[in-house]
Amino acid sequence: MNKEKLKYERQRKKILKQALIDINTYGFNKNMLVKAAENCNVPEGNLGRLFPEGIYELKEYFFNETDIEMLKKINQLKNKNLRIRDKIYNGVIIRLEIFQKNKDSIKHIFVSESSNPIRSIKNLWNTADLIWKSAGDTSTDYNHYTKRLLLSWVYLSTLLCWFNDSKKNITETKLFLNRRIDEVLKFGQKSASIKSKISNFNIFNKLITIIKELKSVKV
Repeated sequence: MNKEKLKYERQRKKILKQALIDINTYGFNKNMLVKAAENCNVPEGNLGRLFPEGIYELKEYFFNETDIEMLKKINQLKNKNLRIRDKIYNGVIIRLEIFQKNKDSIKHIFVSESSNPIRSIKNLWNTADLIWKSAGDTSTDYNHYTKRLLLSWVYLSTLLCWFNDSKKNITETKLFLNRRIDEVLKFGQKSASIKSKISNFNIFNKLITIIKELKSVKV
């Protein structure tokens, strides 16, 4: 990586780090991004080069950096002999533990996601896909999609629980996540038809409903 590229990445990381502080003061909006750059001594004119799509690109950059950290922590675990179910659990908890240090700012980011449910589902899908792959899933058939759709619902509903969990060790969230995973496993055992499962579970509408509920989260 050349010096110019390194400088570019350092500035983006620096602004993101500052933004996660400034969000609590200014909210998650263009003004916050300008203030974060200003607090990092980065001229506003440079923002067009660092984040051409503005606040949306900052959000995607944040999710990407979270993905990198999450996978790094997952790979550090000695979980070869764990059940798939427990690997999935660990993946979700690790992601939430990464979020924990910037919890209030994370709320603002996810509330902003509620304005575009389809884009939100895309981000949820990507998270679910990474967690499944880290657990060793290599499926490519219809089952590949159902696993990720169901985990998207589990992850998002658990996220809402986490927002309201005041305990540092997120005990309530962990219990909630265990129940959701067990529900999905039981659900998967009840029906022989995968397509019928998804239809009966009405998972897409559930995701939309939960995303909309983010608007009621206090930030």
